[in-house]
Amino acid sequence: MSQFSKLKIESTGNGPVKLGFIGSVRDVLAAYLPKTLSNNTFFAKDYLYGFELASTMDKYSLGEALLVNGTCYSTSSDKTSPEYNNVIHGREFLTGGLFIFPHGVEPTHKATFKSNESTLTLMDLYTELYEKIKKPVAFAGIGECANFHATAIGKPPIDGKTIFDHKEEYFPNPEIKKNNVTVFVTGALTNYNDSDLSEINKQLEVVLYKNPFDSGAILSNHAHVLTLNQPIRKIEDISPDLVDGALHLLADGTNFSYLQADIYTISCLVNYQNE
Repeated sequence: MSQFSKLKIESTGNGPVKLGFIGSVRDVLAAYLPKTLSNNTFFAKDYLYGFELASTMDKYSLGEALLVNGTCYSTSSDKTSPEYNNVIHGREFLTGGLFIFPHGVEPTHKATFKSNESTLTLMDLYTELYEKIKKPVAFAGIGECANFHATAIGKPPIDGKTIFDHKEEYFPNPEIKKNNVTVFVTGALTNYNDSDLSEINKQLEVVLYKNPFDSGAILSNHAHVLTLNQPIRKIEDISPDLVDGALHLLADGTNFSYLQADIYTISCLVNYQNE
């Protein structure tokens, strides 16, 4: 019996949903910030959830980010700021690339894992979701990580120096490895090798990419996480005083002891940049 056999994935009866994006992860990885985004601010309250790259300050502090409950949280990448490498938050933000869950979408599935005997690896979560649904999905939930592995860029990707070609510059700080961490997690995944998904997978290139820092990844995936200083019962309980980190979650070395997540089968993506 596999160690993730206690994961329950139940259909809600709702159909696939339209999710959205602003900008593109490809531009983020290329350290390119379009002028249309560098001069444009957005409001966190306009979206249900979001994750990727944002700042509530300015483009010089763009970092790992999540949107939840009308607030944008990000890790400042501005080395000249006293907030450097710390989480900042606010209602307005600018972004170089953001994956969006719009208000009104209903989950197509519910996923639950709780066990005193074993843990659920993040990669096993991805695998089990894909085996069950066989479509690209996004997810958002709360959980407890028995083992936690995450990172954050330490430099804003805006000067044309591609991230993976200059990883020493972008990741000057140690990766974060902890035990027993309370989290809000959101992400997306797909299988780029499935030819039946070619149309939606082309759209998903604005958010999904192969991360060389994640070893052994079979499915293309991307997840971000807020670390919380105390357990919560539901996502609506998240507030700034509970958040102490906004990070890119790494599948290698992340294991859940508890997870409760809404799963959204993705039908297509909508560009929210000009909304």
